[in-house]
Amino acid sequence: MLEKIILRRCLSTKPPTMRAWVSENGAGVELKEVAVPVIKKPGQVLLKVKAASVNPIDVDMSQGYGREFLGTWKKVEACDFAASRFPLIPGRDCTAVVEAVGGEVHNLAPGDEVMAVVPVIQPGTHAEFVVTDSKLCSKKPDNLSYEEAAALPYVASTAFSAFSVARVNQKNAKTQRVLIHGGSGGVGSMAIQLLKAWGCEKIVTTCGKENFDMVSKLGAIPIDYAAENATEQLIDHAPFEVILDTVDSPLAKWSDNVMGVWRNCVHVSIVSPLMREMDKNGVPLGLATTALKHFERAFQSHLRGRWFSYAFFMPNSDLMQQLSRFAEDGKIVPIVEQVMRFEELEKAYEKVSQLNGRGKTVIEFD
Repeated sequence: MLEKIILRRCLSTKPPTMRAWVSENGAGVELKEVAVPVIKKPGQVLLKVKAASVNPIDVDMSQGYGREFLGTWKKVEACDFAASRFPLIPGRDCTAVVEAVGGEVHNLAPGDEVMAVVPVIQPGTHAEFVVTDSKLCSKKPDNLSYEEAAALPYVASTAFSAFSVARVNQKNAKTQRVLIHGGSGGVGSMAIQLLKAWGCEKIVTTCGKENFDMVSKLGAIPIDYAAENATEQLIDHAPFEVILDTVDSPLAKWSDNVMGVWRNCVHVSIVSPLMREMDKNGVPLGLATTALKHFERAFQSHLRGRWFSYAFFMPNSDLMQQLSRFAEDGKIVPIVEQVMRFEELEKAYEKVSQLNGRGKTVIEFD
């Protein structure tokens, strides 16, 4: 009899659960009890999340952004045309403690404190546990708290992706003259710091007057985007080899005029219409309309030997290792505006959706 009871209990044991903020159908998030994710590949790790940043992409994805493209990706990945993008857990980066590792993971062990970034096709970090590739984790800097370190990976990955498109890296950044539109935002302020850590000497950024002190301390020359003579000021600092656009403003479009001519100068924007076009028109037509918009945007610049391209958030293992070193050396400093509790994530989403913060919003876990 006792053996039967033990056997019945073993067979009925439920998988471990966790709290997570879940979007069921693209209409916002709610706090739910869900199964703890499991390691499915030998190179993955299971992380116990300590803090996670909140980014505009998290808010957008919780409201359905990218459902067509990411839904198609999930169908192909699962070889199941009935697979859906929902439910999803937002959140692209975090600081965490390693809980378990896959069979081919040799650089991390349970108990290690890490910063981590998670691809958009995987369940995110606004949950108590998350699984990601071990190569997308790096040592949490000892001089930073969990909350401070959590503010770094996503924005650094996005800036790094944009600079990779523009062919700017640690080896050649010193000779580049760079203009950043929106230098006081999360990606813009990280881009300034990453360039300075690489040795770049000439960085100009547009921002509001109230953010001049912040971007100046980071090492950039501020220009008020609302000033009547903003274009004249940009001309005074021209020419630029690289322009990074994080805001998609009329001034950013005009600034093609301050790039060098026939020198393979690059204007790269992280504000791409691709996802919204696919959500609106479906994947095939969305790709076509995006290509048309890109041609219209880039044609005049191409006539003068200048290049325009879009860039997207893309996790990178090399960047994660650099990020840990630069943060420990004080070359990159997190800019955290507010820390909120895990249970307050809906309020954090509302705050971030207003797009007027001067630093990152981070959620902390008990």
